[in-house]
Amino acid sequence: MVRSHAERRPDETAYSFLAGDASGLHITRQLSYSELDANAAGIATVLRNSQEPGDRVLLACPPGPDFVVSFLGALYADVVPVPAPLPSGNKGQQARVNGIMTSAGVSAVLTDERNFDEVRAWLAGSAPGVSCLSAERAAAGTGRAWRPAAVDPDRLAFLQYTSGSTSDPRGVMVSHANLVENLGLIQRSYGVPDGARVGGWLPPYHDMGLMGTLLLPLFIGGQGFLMAPATFLRRPAMWLEMIDKHDVAFSPAPNFAYDLCVRRVSAERAAALDLSRWRWAVNGAEPVQNATVRNFVQHFASAGLRPEAVCPSYGMAETTLFVSGSPGLSAAVVSRVDAERFEQNRFTPTGQGEEARLVVSSGPVSDGFDLRIVDPHSLRELADGEIGEIWLRGPSVARGYWGQEEETERSFRARTASGAGPFLRTGDLGVRHEGELYVTGRIKEVLILNGRNIYPQDIEREARDQHPACADGAGAAFTVTVDGGSESVVLVQEIRWSDLDEGALRDLARGVMAGLSASIGVPVGNIVFVRPGAVLRSTSGKVQRVAMRRLFEDAALTPVTEELDERVRRAYRPRSGERTEPGGPVVSAAAARRSG
Repeated sequence: MVRSHAERRPDETAYSFLAGDASGLHITRQLSYSELDANAAGIATVLRNSQEPGDRVLLACPPGPDFVVSFLGALYADVVPVPAPLPSGNKGQQARVNGIMTSAGVSAVLTDERNFDEVRAWLAGSAPGVSCLSAERAAAGTGRAWRPAAVDPDRLAFLQYTSGSTSDPRGVMVSHANLVENLGLIQRSYGVPDGARVGGWLPPYHDMGLMGTLLLPLFIGGQGFLMAPATFLRRPAMWLEMIDKHDVAFSPAPNFAYDLCVRRVSAERAAALDLSRWRWAVNGAEPVQNATVRNFVQHFASAGLRPEAVCPSYGMAETTLFVSGSPGLSAAVVSRVDAERFEQNRFTPTGQGEEARLVVSSGPVSDGFDLRIVDPHSLRELADGEIGEIWLRGPSVARGYWGQEEETERSFRARTASGAGPFLRTGDLGVRHEGELYVTGRIKEVLILNGRNIYPQDIEREARDQHPACADGAGAAFTVTVDGGSESVVLVQEIRWSDLDEGALRDLARGVMAGLSASIGVPVGNIVFVRPGAVLRSTSGKVQRVAMRRLFEDAALTPVTEELDERVRRAYRPRSGERTEPGGPVVSAAAARRSG
């Protein structure tokens, strides 16, 4: 793709890289197609001289031009790029990168010049046999010695590590055929024309950032506008300014980003924007909430945002990225269904005046997939209107997990009770109704209480509405096992508490629990208030509920305050009133039981 564009229109801009500060948004660097090709060829020459075909090379570059040319240079050299965050910052991120390196068996690391010394020092201590290469120095070298080789479509293109556990990272094996097929599905399903402008801020080591923001503009011969995630998180309006100022037509983000824009961009600032040319505001990477879609459309109507521009979607790394999406021809499809039956895995439309919930469609399934809804226990295929696990097969489905044959067999080669298959088991719950796919949650995160399926995102959303101190914070709802094997609901909620003393915090905790129990209809007897940023998220902003449950069970959270029922306190706080302090977490009874 890149070579073809470089030959036909060498001077056209391929990428613009942006940064923002108090004075506004600025382009810091641009790469033409010819520069992109030359830099990638320079890196390919260095890699071919030091690596063997098929070797894995870690891309530990911050979002920006060095990552882009490193990724393409690795493909040029027929080595396998492994996108990853920088091994800097908190210990959790370092542990994650270490886990990825070990899993992938990388032989070299490409990083940018600014972080080169730090990354080299880190490698000397953690992986002394792995070489460290500067992307800038490699790109600046001559690529004249590099010659393109024929690409086998079934050959491994890159490893995409999912946001799973640090100790057991899963590298999805994406082939060249997967890559091209899925980019084509994205273009066809949304109707994105050749030459369109694509932009975003998602990290390139996340599947939506890599495929939907970085590679899509190359596939369609357009122009990419890229900014760092930190720029968006500091000033969400910068994302919208980029779309306005640079006529970006296609820009994806997770559900939480649209919520954040509503909360952090004032009505006056919204009215000063022009979002009328934003054709595809793709919302994916986590369950799409009706309130989010409604509030975003209403808040930015003054900016000219069209309701049909908001496109709920569904996908995952295991399918390269895209599975389904609303094409942006009409407003998102929202179904009003019976709330009680929904909790019993039935999707039953209901009329006004009855107890109901509003569920957002993720669009029709693309023509590139055979999708089945399957009972995850009996493996029986379910009819339309029944909620079950989403199973998929098609040319976008990846080859499996690197070095994990047993898990690959379980997840990528599943068969239904009737023997149909092989299918990818997604672990996601969903339902088909009138040609639309509705994604309802993750199997491992659903709270099963008294025969009801309670979705954690419902509890988390209600908690934010309970008090202004909770409004801007993330939450993680889960259950823990207590005496007799019963389950008790816990909510870990970020809170801004500067104006609240200890007594007021405890009163607030009790009030939130009472409000949640009334609105959700299940007892929420435990709440842990934590500082902003303490709730773990994936690289795309998805709440890591399983990891948060583990931290709670191990008493490894540092609460601002917590209110626990007596059974939970006995099981997970071995001495009454014991609190975790920053100097070192207490080992809970649960952790002691697990360690023997």
